[in-house]
Amino acid sequence: MHYERPLATWAGMTFDLSIILTSTAASLAVFMIAMLSVRNLEEGKPEGIQNFMEWATEFVQGIMSNSIGASKNVFILSTGVSLLLYLFISNSLGLPFSFVTEGAHPVSWWKSPTADAHVTMTLAIMVMAYTHFIDIRMRGFKHYFLSYITPFKAFLPINILEQFCTTLTLGLRLFGNIYAGEAMLAILLESAVNGILPAILAAVPLLVWQAFCLFIGAIQAYIFVTLTMVYIAHRLT
Repeated sequence: MHYERPLATWAGMTFDLSIILTSTAASLAVFMIAMLSVRNLEEGKPEGIQNFMEWATEFVQGIMSNSIGASKNVFILSTGVSLLLYLFISNSLGLPFSFVTEGAHPVSWWKSPTADAHVTMTLAIMVMAYTHFIDIRMRGFKHYFLSYITPFKAFLPINILEQFCTTLTLGLRLFGNIYAGEAMLAILLESAVNGILPAILAAVPLLVWQAFCLFIGAIQAYIFVTLTMVYIAHRLT
């Protein structure tokens, strides 16, 4: 079933209110996790949310060590941890439930923000801009501009095209996986509301698919962060 988007226009620009709602919810969730994890720091063997945050930090440090060769850059590390948490939460928001208003044109108010190509492409553009910023900050403008004509000047158009292709694949990969998962969930849910027997038959596949989508969401968050570190390493070499 096709659902309309809750759109609003302001200053000549159109906004999807469902994306604003879920993106804000994911951002607030990451902020709360970070705040609670440092509220009462414990030494030795931390417990609860502090233990989880330390695990996430060490996990991203491992990714940095394997891709960049260093894991002590707090500027890059904080970006990686924030991305990992935000993407996992964003990928999972549409799994527990959905909120759709009834009417001639049903409107969907709640879904994973990363199931929208506008969000994933924006994230990809931000990440690629961030890698260029890291390059300029750590190596300077000279190294940055020379990287486009190394080893030959004829490589300039190829290197420029590479930046566009990398951005496109980074965003569309995330969008495709999350959107496909939620589309399948919508199909199973529609089957479940057509009667008692279809609901019983769809219950187990629905639960299995939700668990699988949660796994895919975690994998896609990991892949996105890993590729971010790889692209940073590529800019610095």
